[in-house]
Amino acid sequence: MASESLHDQPPGAPFCDVQHDKTAILVAKTQYREAYNTADLDRLLNVFASEFTDCSDGEPSFYGEEAVRALRLRTQELFQRFRVEIVVIMVEITVKADFAYDWGWHKVRLIDKDTGSAADTKYRYFETWKKEEGTWKIAHIITNKEQSPRLLPAGE
Repeated sequence: MASESLHDQPPGAPFCDVQHDKTAILVAKTQYREAYNTADLDRLLNVFASEFTDCSDGEPSFYGEEAVRALRLRTQELFQRFRVEIVVIMVEITVKADFAYDWGWHKVRLIDKDTGSAADTKYRYFETWKKEEGTWKIAHIITNKEQSPRLLPAGE
């Protein structure tokens, strides 16, 4: 597999093992999932870069240190009101040296702690990743609610 990794290297770039990097991102997404499922805010924030861009559905966009603060506040409130169950469906991970992206879906169930009622939502997501001190971190996250499929009119 090492030769496969070499084909993905830009000329003159330092060697990176693409499969190792993809595995590291999968592990980080597992930490992301488990952070939500166990209401562990610090574990969640550890998956994100020290400064990142957050373009989450239904929220204003936040950048840099403000994104960290916004995610912290929003998630604290979420964990106070709901028990969260999230399933991550990763469709693709692409790694190019110290940059990567992935996309897929987050299936989220929010269970109200007071009433026990549950609400299910499916979000499409796209993330970019960067290495900070040798560890893959989310640099940009974009989410939007999945819409019901519809047929397009016949083309001409």
